[in-house]
Amino acid sequence: KARIHGLDLSGHMPLAQNSWGQWGVKGLLNLTRGKNLDTGDGLVNTMPVNAKLTLTQKQGGWNNSAELVMVGAKTHVSTVRNEVVTPGYALLHLRGSYSWGAVRLDFGIENLFDRLYHLPTGGAYAGQGTTMSNPSLPNYPQWGTAVPGMGRTLYAGVNVTF
Repeated sequence: KARIHGLDLSGHMPLAQNSWGQWGVKGLLNLTRGKNLDTGDGLVNTMPVNAKLTLTQKQGGWNNSAELVMVGAKTHVSTVRNEVVTPGYALLHLRGSYSWGAVRLDFGIENLFDRLYHLPTGGAYAGQGTTMSNPSLPNYPQWGTAVPGMGRTLYAGVNVTF
């Protein structure tokens, strides 16, 4: 038996229109809690509280955004599944695109400040030995080592509609 409850809130609104284009803001908040009613344990792979706040800008063929992603610490875990506790984090992503006709060029930088973070639902390295030891990684007091998220990532892509 389990009980799951949560909340999803999202919204967007225009901020301004000036010589630099149309400005807006988007937001998303997610909270999910789960509990095993037989053991009192947390449920496995439940994402902790998380939010996204995005500033958008559009002008002509340009469509740009700065996105702040915030994730709370994962402390409600399934101990029977040896789930790993992870600390909270915040990341900044910058994205842009330019469209002309049927072609769109996308580009961006994810994790702009190259922050080390651990995925709350990413599982754990369970077989670490001397080859997996790294003193810069946090030493969590549970089974395994949390899987880190991606570092700074640059990308570009072309989309063609036909």
